[in-house]
Amino acid sequence: MHRTISLNHCFLAALALALAGCVSQYEYGAAPDSATLRIVGNTANFFTDAYENEGCKPNRSGGRLATFYGPTKDAPSPEAGKTVLIPSGKPFVLTHRYIDARFAQNRICSVTVSFVPEPGGIYQTYFYVEPEVEGCDTLVSEAGGSPGESVSSFKYNEKLCPSGLDRGAMNRQPVRVNWKADVHFSPAR
Repeated sequence: MHRTISLNHCFLAALALALAGCVSQYEYGAAPDSATLRIVGNTANFFTDAYENEGCKPNRSGGRLATFYGPTKDAPSPEAGKTVLIPSGKPFVLTHRYIDARFAQNRICSVTVSFVPEPGGIYQTYFYVEPEVEGCDTLVSEAGGSPGESVSSFKYNEKLCPSGLDRGAMNRQPVRVNWKADVHFSPAR
């Protein structure tokens, strides 16, 4: 028996993943009052974007802080992380977005948070995706501080700052995007 598989919406899934790479790379020049942020996680299927404010205005320094997968990957691994310079003294807003593509389904989970970095501060944000993508979360801690405790200025954004294909996602809540798949069986020749 021979199988022919037709995925009508495979193009849309590929487009969503490709759009994840269409954000300009974040570049904040060194300044006397800058802080340092290390981005790490427990999965490789995520990227992190920066926003100008809690209203999700695009960041003037570029949007993409780190990408851990795909053709635009710019970080060695989620365990090693990526370190970037960020401004201090005002809320720094970031979104972690997990996405994976499975047969006829994408699983997405995102979280948008902010914190106020101090000049010269060294911080780490750890993005965690639960098994089977039942949820996700993050925390921002000071280097040398308690890794399980966020800095006092940490807060979840009221709205999720979107990136790419957004399907009504909410902070820390998974979304399943199901695609129609037509499977046709043909007799063997």
